Amino acid sequence: MQNITLQDQTYEKLREMIIKTELYPGQKISESKLMELLNVGRTPIRESLKQLKKQNLVYTFPQSGTYVSKIDMKQAAHSRFVRKCVETEVMIELCANLNEKSEQRLQSIIDDQKVEFEKGNISGYYDLDNQFHRACYDIVGKGQIWNWIKEFSVHLDRFKWLHLKHNTIDYDQILEEHKELLAAIKARKTEEIKCLVENHIDIMVRSDNNIIEKYPEFFLEEAAQDLNKADNDIL
Repeated sequence: MQNITLQDQTYEKLREMIIKTELYPGQKISESKLMELLNVGRTPIRESLKQLKKQNLVYTFPQSGTYVSKIDMKQAAHSRFVRKCVETEVMIELCANLNEKSEQRLQSIIDDQKVEFEKGNISGYYDLDNQFHRACYDIVGKGQIWNWIKEFSVHLDRFKWLHLKHNTIDYDQILEEHKELLAAIKARKTEEIKCLVENHIDIMVRSDNNIIEKYPEFFLEEAAQDLNKADNDIL
């Protein structure tokens, strides 16, 4: 079993705080405040910030400090394209790998997600959404690929969180689409699976509300200006 260190825990927590805008785009980071908040020493904080810099989630201005990066919509669009391509193949492969135990695992996540939706717990709902997809990759022996996608898709995840947090998405639809996807996998309807995966990952594009217009300060200016072009060319 993988040994989860304090350093790993600190990194994952800071990464989650950035995705869920507890540390918002453009915010200046105080190491001492993070140490107090997470109850850890300076070394885990500094090492975590180094990892986050490699993902372009934080950056440092000399003589000024360290800041949370803004959301890069070009990167988010590329991530969505890659995920659609990969996840379609994963879900089709899952048709041949689904057994009673793995079906129960996926159904249990769907049931838990329904509970979190009814409670209005957006954070728990979001986490279970990721758990559902992670479980699909695990079942077909491709958990490592999910880890790669997770690292690559962080700007997409930040954009998705903003939509959920501000209710610009009918987020009950995410749960319904999980149900439909599991039913199609059980029935081995590969063409339906392809459509469901594409629609599911593109759910934010289907939203009528433009979160960038509401929070322009959260996004890279040039990426926000190119959003429409990126949607046409890639999404």
